[in-house]
Amino acid sequence: MTETLIEFPKREAATRQNVVQDTTFRLPGTQVGPHAAAVKTGHAVQGSQALTIEIDKLYPATEGSASDLIRALGLLADAIELLEKARAAARDKEIVTSDRYTQRFKALLPDLFGCRRVGDGYGVIINSLHFALVNQHGEPLSFEHLTTAWRVLKGLRNRPFVSFDEAMESVGELEASNLKVDPVVLPELVGDPEDE
Repeated sequence: MTETLIEFPKREAATRQNVVQDTTFRLPGTQVGPHAAAVKTGHAVQGSQALTIEIDKLYPATEGSASDLIRALGLLADAIELLEKARAAARDKEIVTSDRYTQRFKALLPDLFGCRRVGDGYGVIINSLHFALVNQHGEPLSFEHLTTAWRVLKGLRNRPFVSFDEAMESVGELEASNLKVDPVVLPELVGDPEDE
């Protein structure tokens, strides 16, 4: 990313004319003014003038921070990196190496789930990933499985306060890639409708 200077707006003295015209909400940095700050430019949404602010800039990890969010963001970054390495190995047909990285990712899931106070949606996604791996019964994940899990986790890291309904869409993505995200005992608890 390149560094770009963005000028922050300078407040004008309120006059009778501009009080009525200046009632809209503006984010700092959206108007040209004499104050400038260095900001890394991200990828902009088509038709938008807004810059993307990295999640690490919004919630910086400071020494001694006990926040579940800060901890979750760090763990998610580690998990995404492991899945990226697993994807690269799977793409190169190195199944053992891919599975080694997947197992290291699997070892992070209990810690990730420990941060579930971030939100219900967050907990649903992490729990679904856990059961997706458990239901593999030792079989390595395919490149498609790894890519879907990687994409879901990247989305979760960028938007950790995901709603329950949005989380269910991510779970649907996992299921669409043929991962089984439900606990194995769920059919036993619910019962089979064909038995009735």
